Amino acid sequence: MSWQGVYGYDSIALQFARAYARKRLGGSFLIVAPPNVGKRLFVLTLAKTLLCRSYADHKRLQTQPMKGLSDELPGAAEQDNQKLLESFHFCGECPSCRQFHWSFKDGQLIAPTHQDFHYICKPEDKTQIPLELLIGSKDGKTPGLCRQLYRSAFLAAMKVAVIDDADTLNIEGSNALLKTLEEPPKDTLIFLLGTSAAKQLPTIRSRCQIFRFPALEPRDIEAILLAQKIVDNPQTAAELARGNATSAVEATRALDEDLGKFQKYFLTELARANLRAFELSEKIMEHVDAKGKESVIRRARLREVIRIAIEFYRHALANLGEATPRASLYDSYVQALFSSNGELDLEQLAQCMTRTIDALDQVDRNINIPVIVESWLYDLRRIDAIHG
Repeated sequence: MSWQGVYGYDSIALQFARAYARKRLGGSFLIVAPPNVGKRLFVLTLAKTLLCRSYADHKRLQTQPMKGLSDELPGAAEQDNQKLLESFHFCGECPSCRQFHWSFKDGQLIAPTHQDFHYICKPEDKTQIPLELLIGSKDGKTPGLCRQLYRSAFLAAMKVAVIDDADTLNIEGSNALLKTLEEPPKDTLIFLLGTSAAKQLPTIRSRCQIFRFPALEPRDIEAILLAQKIVDNPQTAAELARGNATSAVEATRALDEDLGKFQKYFLTELARANLRAFELSEKIMEHVDAKGKESVIRRARLREVIRIAIEFYRHALANLGEATPRASLYDSYVQALFSSNGELDLEQLAQCMTRTIDALDQVDRNINIPVIVESWLYDLRRIDAIHG
């Protein structure tokens, strides 16, 4: 089952449905998940549902209050849960729904312009969310998010705010948010979207209910590939889903012949006993520059490369740990890594993973691309030299 076309997170949608029906919905939420698994789509769909006038005016269920969203679901029959989830949807016809539309252009979200929906994110040319987006411009002509939320709802029964790229909030921005998160304006929900709770200040985490979205299961990835008509053959969709780690976006890499060829080469090099940092650095730069010289395009390509390495090391760590990793295209390369590096251990792999995540963070901070690539690969080689 997919809740309103959002695959993989029915159980989380059910928690929100129950809390809303019982009038126990909290005010501030931190949504953390790996990239591209659908957390933004989930929150947009949730926001449209909560702002729907038809749903607000005709509540489908009346139940007793519960203590909080994090409580374990009552032992209701599965049929009742399914009925509740099916009823938790926007109508698509009321004035609120008709104004709530979003789309994507070149991978960037074009957010809804609904008067009761507020969305901010890190601009492409910035490394952090500007403080002005939260507190307003210095001349006072442009109100910030915190001020806008104190205005009354216009179309809907509540207001919803989304702070995307919350990982990039700096200390000033986080501090500006604290009071609003602790005591949100009446009938206001605030969602922060990020990749890790650890990237938020403790004061932010303590003021939010945290929802951790797991990586998508292969069956969900397969369904997304078919539903979005990325592929039309169920067998092809199944093969792509099994070969992917977390999302449909990553699964489609195999359809890009150039990227697929580079991915095989890159994984082969990462699995070598002695990393050829100089040669690999040159190949990565060739791949990064192949689609154009624009900074946005080059950085997007480098993010793809680094995320391949992150998944590689994640699978390697899973092989050393107690968890049984799901079958994927990384398996043969991970086995080659262990075969060629007889003394490879958990500490070494953890250092490689940490350094690779740091490289991804450097991309978002607009550090010079060749410097990122060279320093990252030479550090990976150094870790191997120390422990080898």
